[in-house]
Amino acid sequence: MKLASRKVREIDAAILEYATPRQRELVESAIQHGSFEASDKINNVSIGCSAKTYGALVVRAAKLGFTPSSFSMGTNQPGFATRRISTHIDKDGKQSGWHIQEPDKAQMQKALEAFRDGLIEEIKPAKPSAPAKLPKGQKHLKSLMTGIFVGDAHIGCRAYGKETRHNDFDTDIATAQLREAADYLVEKAEPTQTGVLFEVGDFMHQDNGNDTTTAGTRLDSDTRYSRVMMESAMTMRYFVDRMLTKFQKVIVVIARGNHNDNSAIAIRGMIDFYYSKDPRVTVLDNQSYYQYFEFGKWLFGIHHGHKQKPTDLVSSMARDMAKAWGRTTYRMWVTGHYHQTCVTPLKGCEHRVFGALPPPDSWHASMGYGGHGSLEMITFRREGGIYSSHVFNSPMPEAEPDMVAA
Repeated sequence: MKLASRKVREIDAAILEYATPRQRELVESAIQHGSFEASDKINNVSIGCSAKTYGALVVRAAKLGFTPSSFSMGTNQPGFATRRISTHIDKDGKQSGWHIQEPDKAQMQKALEAFRDGLIEEIKPAKPSAPAKLPKGQKHLKSLMTGIFVGDAHIGCRAYGKETRHNDFDTDIATAQLREAADYLVEKAEPTQTGVLFEVGDFMHQDNGNDTTTAGTRLDSDTRYSRVMMESAMTMRYFVDRMLTKFQKVIVVIARGNHNDNSAIAIRGMIDFYYSKDPRVTVLDNQSYYQYFEFGKWLFGIHHGHKQKPTDLVSSMARDMAKAWGRTTYRMWVTGHYHQTCVTPLKGCEHRVFGALPPPDSWHASMGYGGHGSLEMITFRREGGIYSSHVFNSPMPEAEPDMVAA
């Protein structure tokens, strides 16, 4: 029997402590009205949505250590797969054993998709936007393209300035800075026909409700994963909306980072769904870790920067994009990951690491790592070369020594 088909009267209300706001709303409604179907009708969602939401909640809670019912030997908990089963037989012939389980990656992916779908239920697609209006006498330039490059944003990170000797940082500060950067850069931008939002990965600090990276590294987080997911999507939406006021067409590129490998796919799905009815917005697929974009004589490769060395990236571009490589004469790999702005000319291609706005958290500060606190916009010529660039800088701290001797 599927977990989502469990009778409502058997639901342990304690599981609601592990629910997102939307999950809590639908499951509480099902408990109150006696069935998942009743909850679907009352909340005006598709039939099966409440049951599916409950199934995702059970998996989420199990991964955090809560199971709503007991499981017998050899039966896996929701979201887990058997790693090994050991049986011990004592001298009297009595058996005992251990059933070792670990998170099932396929189930975790399904849970993430269900979590994303639950958030999407709360979003209504935007109506087609009106064409961008320019001051009298100005026209949109097809000969130029504007790229806004968002380095590792780490929305959801928590940093304490007295510990890091840098600025305090949390979700509210991160989103406020990004909105300020969007306003500043769009105002400075040339009225090009096309604007591209290059998000180079690690837009979110954590990749799950356990507050860890994709690989499981513990992180300093300041709020719930569901809120970080929604705030990240809303901030990216703000960027796109601001860009639509200046550019006729907006292209969104979202890279998968080492902090947010799975969440990046979810954010992409939410943004794509929101602008699904707006022909002026295109969101590139990010199932691959490597994305490519061509404009005139320019070929761009987008990757977070954690999988390959720069020289290997050049070889990958020449291999993956052989025809586009031959058509173009200017090529650039766009990456993040290192938080420090860096430009390296390579054979046949330029490699750019775009800096990050956030200050270092506890671990990065202890290792001596920092960032430039910047976000860059570059305007490219269709026939090749760079036309102009602008940089938004966040305020840097002015720390004093612990003591000044008399």
